Amino acid sequence: MQNLPKIFTQKLEKIFSKEELEIIYSWYSLKKRQVSFRVNTLKSSNEEIESILHKENIKFQKISYLTNWYKLIDWLEKDLWNLDIFTEWKIYLQWITSQFIWEIVQKDFKNQDLKILDLTASPGWKTSHISAIMQNYWEIIANELNTIRIEKLNFTINRQWCTNIKVIHWDARNLKNLFPNWYFDLIIADLPCSAEWRINLNNEKSYLFLQKPWINEKNYKIQKDILKNTVDLLKIWWSLIYSTCTIDPRENEAIIHFLLSNYKDLVIEEINDIFENENIKKYIKKWIKSFDKYIYNSQVSKTIRIIPSQETEWFFIAKIKKLENL
Repeated sequence: MQNLPKIFTQKLEKIFSKEELEIIYSWYSLKKRQVSFRVNTLKSSNEEIESILHKENIKFQKISYLTNWYKLIDWLEKDLWNLDIFTEWKIYLQWITSQFIWEIVQKDFKNQDLKILDLTASPGWKTSHISAIMQNYWEIIANELNTIRIEKLNFTINRQWCTNIKVIHWDARNLKNLFPNWYFDLIIADLPCSAEWRINLNNEKSYLFLQKPWINEKNYKIQKDILKNTVDLLKIWWSLIYSTCTIDPRENEAIIHFLLSNYKDLVIEEINDIFENENIKKYIKKWIKSFDKYIYNSQVSKTIRIIPSQETEWFFIAKIKKLENL
């Protein structure tokens, strides 16, 4: 850890306990990280995938607290590459933590037609997952600004047979010019962040960006600009799911504080029940009440931080509900 910029390690020490830091540093040092995948239910089933893995003598484990989700035991990603289930996209390699977005929102869904917006959708993890779970029902708008990333998004969607997703190439800060107010039932806001999860102590290039402390403030501003031009698109009584894969409170708690301070019709909903499983619960860290000179709104206590481990990856997530503005 001595190779990491001091400004970054000092930030970690402000946020996490000694025990949590040991888990985090251990994860940063891993040479091989756990491989997890979900079953693409548009093309296959849990039963088919399990049968094939057994036949190939590949050890795996069903993740009990998630839907259609598995992890490999002592096997690597490359061990899947030559299998038909991989080349035919019957399975999709994906972070375990990104699955929680579906677990959080699914109880809100009834049998009505819904309109869903994924603000910055590439490479399509979350968008394609919802499409598969719902068997291509509903209207999903997947937005992406970056030209290269939009190609990845289209590739993911097409290969997974997701037919209810419309991809648009637009600046998320200007989507209000495309859609009327109160158009969407669900907005997924997995927003641009510094992605401090990508550090690997065995690869010096992976943490050179930490020498740019201004990057956190830059992303804070971008996120604010996106959200303040998006909130009006959300229907009353429906939800925006905010998430990032970074550590810095300026890109997490501070954003939630900004929304609560400027939009009196927004509230943070409790989501603790989703994380009650003992395998995940021990890696949950509650909100950060303050950072540097800033003290956050008490509603931020309902947000969730997940620290990285053998079972999890970095994640910050909050469920934001719009009420009727009285």
